Amino acid sequence: MPEKFKENNFTSIIITVWALILISAFLFPRSDDICQLPALVDNLAGKTFFGLAGFLTNLFGVLIACLIVAAWCGLGSLMVLAVKRISTAQTDDNDSKILGFARSCGFGAAGWSLLWFFAGLSGGYKPATAAVSLLIGLTLFIYFAFRSWQARKSLGETNSTDVVEKLAFGITVIIILLTLISAVAPPTAKDALLYHFAVPRNFISAGNNQVIEGNIASYLALGTEMQVVWAMLLGNIFSLRTGEAAASATVFAFFPLLALATYGWARELGLDKKWAIISALLFVTIPTAYHVASSGYIDLALAFYLTLAVHAVSRWWKDLRSEWLFYTALCLGAALAIKLTALFAVIAVALAILLRARLAQNDETRNSPTAISLLAKGLIALACAGILASPWYIRDWVQTGSPVFPFYLNVWNGAAPGWDAKRSVWFQVINSQYGGSAKSIIDYLIAPVAVSLRAQPELPQYFDGVLGVVFLFGLPLIIWAYRRSLLDSSIKIALLISGCLFVFWLFTSQQLRYLLPIFPTLAVVIVFSSYALTQDKKVLRQTLGIALLIISIISGSTSLAWFAQKSPLQVVFGGESTEDFLTRSLDYYPYYQIINTQFPENSKIWLINMRRDTYYLNRPYFSDYMFEDYTFKKLVEESKNTAELQSKIKQLGITHLLVRHDFLLDYKQSVLVDDALPGKANLEKLNLARGVILDNKNVIRSDNKFSLVEIE
Repeated sequence: MPEKFKENNFTSIIITVWALILISAFLFPRSDDICQLPALVDNLAGKTFFGLAGFLTNLFGVLIACLIVAAWCGLGSLMVLAVKRISTAQTDDNDSKILGFARSCGFGAAGWSLLWFFAGLSGGYKPATAAVSLLIGLTLFIYFAFRSWQARKSLGETNSTDVVEKLAFGITVIIILLTLISAVAPPTAKDALLYHFAVPRNFISAGNNQVIEGNIASYLALGTEMQVVWAMLLGNIFSLRTGEAAASATVFAFFPLLALATYGWARELGLDKKWAIISALLFVTIPTAYHVASSGYIDLALAFYLTLAVHAVSRWWKDLRSEWLFYTALCLGAALAIKLTALFAVIAVALAILLRARLAQNDETRNSPTAISLLAKGLIALACAGILASPWYIRDWVQTGSPVFPFYLNVWNGAAPGWDAKRSVWFQVINSQYGGSAKSIIDYLIAPVAVSLRAQPELPQYFDGVLGVVFLFGLPLIIWAYRRSLLDSSIKIALLISGCLFVFWLFTSQQLRYLLPIFPTLAVVIVFSSYALTQDKKVLRQTLGIALLIISIISGSTSLAWFAQKSPLQVVFGGESTEDFLTRSLDYYPYYQIINTQFPENSKIWLINMRRDTYYLNRPYFSDYMFEDYTFKKLVEESKNTAELQSKIKQLGITHLLVRHDFLLDYKQSVLVDDALPGKANLEKLNLARGVILDNKNVIRSDNKFSLVEIE
């Protein structure tokens, strides 16, 4: 007994030292966020914190989002009931009701998304359509809620006295609430302004989901954006700001749903409430997860469906119930309708199905399914997933000639105004720059360490995000549990699929938010491994629980620093106007105010290197997608002098230019500079461009970054 006690203490010391080393390594490069947290807290208090009108506007938006989530659950419950009847599945007492609730919401969201796609084809983007859809969804929700009332179990179970459990639960709730507040603030993130919100707003204006001229993003699969359309239509009944807040809160809803799914999965594996909460905590405290959930981005919706798919496959692997294949098909179909990158998950799941069929060949148990039947059912499920997502890809195929437009046009040719194979290849090259442009075998091998310790936001070479070290801390625990045969087959297959997704990520685009789908699974496996390794080892279990809690707190403090930096409390609670918030958040917004308030409605603005942020622009515009100086560079190369360049611009119907010129006219950074040409020729091109952008009597406003020019 003493020897065992010493061994446990020694292991606890090793774990503590390992945690401290990782925390120190994580904090070292965090001078721009965590180390400035005390100063950033001052941002949270404004001169006027609360305003009733603004607060109620945002509150109504959140309430509309809650009603939409309830409508998701209503339709999803009907879909789950249909699956159970088709597959003749019996209720399993081990199934988590919390995970079941999250699954129903997810299925319902996918179902409504598909219905909204077809509504767009028929010109049905109208407030009446949104209201009727909500009424149907709420009716289903009330029916199924009443039906399950008697069987409902308390979510709280017992009142715990464990301090770690209480802290883990409290921090999880606080992070989710702060993320909601940040999400409800007026959108300022690049992709939200480029298309997550801009495209739905244009769809609503047109009343349909036809491709938007010049916006290549409108060709993408827009499964989650259909929820934005629904929320905006409902919220716009009250005000445009209410619709915007409703849309933001609706997209945010996938964040707490994913936390519930993670918690429910852990409980389903037999973990107690404390460790299940810790598994959810590990995920919600990832700073990039906070950023995605608070920015109107769709990556957490994708992560949610892929997590449900991995869970379903792992359950099918173990008990071979057809119900799980139905769930897999629905989840993968919903994921493909969000992003083409979900195809990697389909490949990983196909591998799991092949392995399970191969295993069945060696199973001589009487009445066991044959390998061919398992393989056939699995492949049918994958085909069904493709069919569910196909409307988006068929739409693009018809309009462009390529179902994967605007990607991989060098492989599958397609065409649309403003995009071509050349720019498609450039786009692939840009995506390959994440994680570093010149990667060696060493870079690939140390990627788990690099992405945990070196990741930084807004820097492509450093993965454009922040992960934290909790998963690096947990990796040895997973290996240790695997070596001791403590992981059952379902967990191993979940790890296999996650590992495949990680490998795909390594060799495609190493942008951190693209890796988010694997982390809920890893959180569950880390906690399960910790729990399994510490059976009858009270001190060691407490040490691991505290270590995971502290590492999560350190990671979550980055999210808190970002929240304080954004300082959304005043605008969400009504003390700050939308205009004031946008003016301090978007440096170009004063230029948009000039355009929206002072320019004639028939003005046409050319945005050059403005990130194509068109959401807040209320005048006609032109802007190249992704490569925002593409056309301007071409015109400069074709023009001999400033007058000719202005004439060519005017021929495009442009009345004004809004240009970010700080790097466009910088010799060291400008795309106008061609290294193959002599310096004199490059200077002439820069001076030609400068003559239109800055040295022009018709400059309306300019500073050291932007210039607004009238074209005569």
